[in-house]
Amino acid sequence: MRLIFIAVLLAAANTTPAAATDAGACYVITDQDARTYCLAKAHQDPGRCYGIRAPDTRARCLAEVRR
Repeated sequence: MRLIFIAVLLAAANTTPAAATDAGACYVITDQDARTYCLAKAHQDPGRCYGIRAPDTRARCLAEVRR
């Protein structure tokens, strides 16, 4: 029974509402590019990646979010 409960918790952690929780953690990041990158990943929104100033970070963001 305990093993099934753990499996259910792990499955619930990988759902979309968890991404919304992760987005809240992004707002405490002081570096603007890092915060934008975090929000783009949390919301799975490649449009947010274009707000990143550093070209290499922007390219990495676009590659990861578009998956």
